[in-house]
Amino acid sequence: MKLPRKLRYSILAMFTALAAGIPMAASALSGAIFTTTDDGGIVNENVRYTSKLEVYLDGGPRMNAPATAAALPDGNYYFQVTDPSGKDLLSRDHISCREIKIENGVITEYLGASGLNFVKKQGSWQAVSCTQYPTNGNKTMAVHEFNPDIDHGGSPLYAMVIQLYPYDDTPNKGGVYKAWITPVDAYDPVNDFDNSGGMGAANQPNQEGYQAGNFHGFIPRYAKTDNFKVKEKKPQFGIIAVRNYHDANLNCRLDLGEKFIWQWEYGIEDGLGVRNADSTNNESGGDPSTILLKEALGQLNDTWILDHFRWTEAKDKNLNSDYFTTSGYVHAYQPFTSLNSGPEDPNLWDGNDVNDYIARFTMIMPCPDLFDDGLSPQTANEFSSFIAADLGVVASTNSDPQITLTLGQVGFADIDVTKIFDTNGNGMQDQGEVGLANWPVRLTYAPSLLESSGGPIPDTIGSVATPVLYQELVDRFGLTSDPLLVAGIANRVTDNEGKLTFQVLLPNGYGDAPLTQYPTDNYRIEEATAAGWIATSTVMVDFDVRSEASGSDGRLTPIMGNAYLDDSNTPFSGVDFTNICFNEVSFGTKGYWHNKNGLGEMMTDFITSYINTLDPYDSETSYFGKGDEPFDGMFTNGDPVAAAYQNDSISAGVSAGAGTPKAEVSHFLIDSNGGGDPKEQLAQQLLAFLFNIEYRLGGDAMVMLPGGGTMSTADIVAAAITAWQGANAADQDHYKTLLDTFNNMKVADGNGVKYVPSDPANCPPLPNGFE
Repeated sequence: MKLPRKLRYSILAMFTALAAGIPMAASALSGAIFTTTDDGGIVNENVRYTSKLEVYLDGGPRMNAPATAAALPDGNYYFQVTDPSGKDLLSRDHISCREIKIENGVITEYLGASGLNFVKKQGSWQAVSCTQYPTNGNKTMAVHEFNPDIDHGGSPLYAMVIQLYPYDDTPNKGGVYKAWITPVDAYDPVNDFDNSGGMGAANQPNQEGYQAGNFHGFIPRYAKTDNFKVKEKKPQFGIIAVRNYHDANLNCRLDLGEKFIWQWEYGIEDGLGVRNADSTNNESGGDPSTILLKEALGQLNDTWILDHFRWTEAKDKNLNSDYFTTSGYVHAYQPFTSLNSGPEDPNLWDGNDVNDYIARFTMIMPCPDLFDDGLSPQTANEFSSFIAADLGVVASTNSDPQITLTLGQVGFADIDVTKIFDTNGNGMQDQGEVGLANWPVRLTYAPSLLESSGGPIPDTIGSVATPVLYQELVDRFGLTSDPLLVAGIANRVTDNEGKLTFQVLLPNGYGDAPLTQYPTDNYRIEEATAAGWIATSTVMVDFDVRSEASGSDGRLTPIMGNAYLDDSNTPFSGVDFTNICFNEVSFGTKGYWHNKNGLGEMMTDFITSYINTLDPYDSETSYFGKGDEPFDGMFTNGDPVAAAYQNDSISAGVSAGAGTPKAEVSHFLIDSNGGGDPKEQLAQQLLAFLFNIEYRLGGDAMVMLPGGGTMSTADIVAAAITAWQGANAADQDHYKTLLDTFNNMKVADGNGVKYVPSDPANCPPLPNGFE
C-alpha cells in the first residue's frame, strides 16, 4: 500500500499566517542546525570525522551559547543527507526513520524509533526496524543512535543529538556531505513510496526524487542545511556477489534458456566460524546478493565457507530440493541484464581458455571435465571454502561487487518400486495383499548419461571400480549396494516389505539442446520373471527424468528431478509390479462329500454356523424329500433324519448317524431330482463346491476358470446364489455346470483346480535374477 503523506501545512500554521496578514510563502524557517560528535561536544567537527558513523545532528544553541540562541521553532522535523548539490539523496532509509522533535529550540525526542524502514527481500519490500539497519546476510547494525547533548543535555532543555547514519558515500571527491532538516508539515516528496509496489527507481523507501526547487521533499525556504566533511579511511571493503542457476541440461555451464534461481538458500561462514543463512535476491530489481568482506578485520584473507556449493545433505534443504551442485564459476562481476538469458558474457562460458574464468569448480559426478581440453581448472568433488584475496578481491571504494560466484544446480529423481503378491489378480495392491521380498528388479540407465556414450556417469560404480565416487554416494545418500552400477545397469532386490528405491537419477538426454521437448533416450525399469508366476501388471516401464525448478517462471525452489513416462508429460513416481502364482489341487464331487470319506472331513460346526446361513439352505425347499433345510438332522415336525450309509448300503456301515446334520447333508447331495429341477441341481453342486473351498483351498481363493481367466471363489459363490434366487433357468444351468466342472477336476487327470495360495511361501521359487 502507499504510505500516507503528511500535509505540507498544518491548519494552525495556516490560521496564524492569515491572521497576521503575512503570506505563507514568506514564512522561512528560522534557527540553525549543525553537525557534531556523539556527545554534541564539538561544533562542525568537519576536519576530524573519520567515519560516516561519527556524524551527529544538533540544533539550536551551540556549545556555550545561550539557551535561546539560533533556536529552531518547536515541532516535528525530518532530516536527510545529500551530496553538496542536494541532487543526490544519500540517506538510505525511509523518511519515517528520520523524524525528530524540537522543543524549546533543541532536539528532545527521536520519533523515528517507532517508524518502519523497508528492504528488498525475496522479491518484495519487507518492513524492518529503523534502528537496526541490515548489513551482510542476516546481520544488522545499530543506527540513529540518540545521545544527550553534553552542553544542554540537562535541565531545563534536555537537548539530544541524533546520528545521521545510514547514508551512502558522497560522490564529492573532497568527501563533502550536506545535512538537511525541514518541518514534517513542509515535507513534499516528488515520489511517494508504495511498500506493496515494484522496485524501480521511482519507488524507493528513501523517496529519492529531485526537481528544481525540491530536494527529495525538502524545500529550501522551509529547510536548514549544514555541510560537513568525512575523511574516511578508504578503501574498506571487498564485495562478492552470489548467484545460482538451474543447470537443467546437466552440462555444468549456463546456457540460454537456463534461469537464475531467486530465494536459493545458502550459508556463509566467516573466518571466526560464525555462520549466517541468506538467500539469493530477485535481481530484476537491480540488487545482487552480496557478501561484504571487511578489510579492517582481515576478512579478505580469511577462509570463508559457502555451503551451497555442496551436494545436498538433507531432504529439507532449499524447500525439499533434491539436487546436485554441478559446478561453480568465479567471474568478474557483471550486472544482471535480462530475465530471459544469463547475465554473464557468453564468452566466459566457453571454457576453451584459462582466461575464460578466474576459477572453476566441478564435481566428480555429475560433471566430468570434458569441455575445456584439460586446461587444469580447479576440480573438486565439494568446493566448500575460498579465500577472497586468492580470487582477486581487493579493498575498494566501489559499491559494486568485484567478482561473482556462480553456482549451478541440477535436480535428481528417486523412483520407488513395490512388488505385490496380487492374490485377486486385479493388477494393483489391495488391502491385505503383501509385498514380495527378494524379487529381482533392474534399472537400465539412459545411454546418453554413461561415459561409454560421452556422458558424465561411469558405466560401473563400486568400491573397486570407482572408490572415491562410490564412497561419496554412500556418505551422502546412504546407498548400500556394491557395486551400484555395472555396465549401465543397477540390479537390486526388494526388501522384506517388497519395496526398493532407485536413488539419485539424473536427467537423461545428456547432450540434447537445452530446450528439447522430450529427452532423446530413456531409463528402463523392469522385473525378473520365473516359471509358475504370472504377471498381472506391466513388467517393464520406460521413463524420463527432467530437472525442473518451481514457480510460474521457473525461478524458485525447490529444484527437483521429476520423472515422466517416456516421451510424455505423464508424471511417474514409481511402479507397482504385481504377480500371482497358482498351485493345483483335486476337488471332490458331490458323491464324494455324500459318502463316508467326505463326511469324515467336514465339521458339523461348519454346516450349522455357515452353510445353514446361506440361500439355498437356510429355509425349507419343496424339492428335498429325505430331509428339509436347514441341515440340523431333524424334519420340521421333529422327526430325525434317517442315518446315512456308506455307498447307500446298510451292510457297508453307517456314514452318519440318524438325526445328525451330516446325515441330512449326505441325503441332500444325492437327492433324486428326476424332474430335472435346475435349482436343486445347482444347490447340490454349490454345496459340494463350498466343502471344496473350505477343505481343499482353506478358504476363499482366486482360482483359474476352466475356460481361462481368474475369479475369486467368493464371487463364484455369490453369482451362483443369485442365479438360484432368480427365475432364469439358463443362468441356473450355467452355474450348475460350472460348479460340476470344478467339482470333477483332479490333479491325477492333469486337470486339477489351479488356485492362488494365500501365502506366497507356498508358490514356486522366486526368480534368480535376469537371464
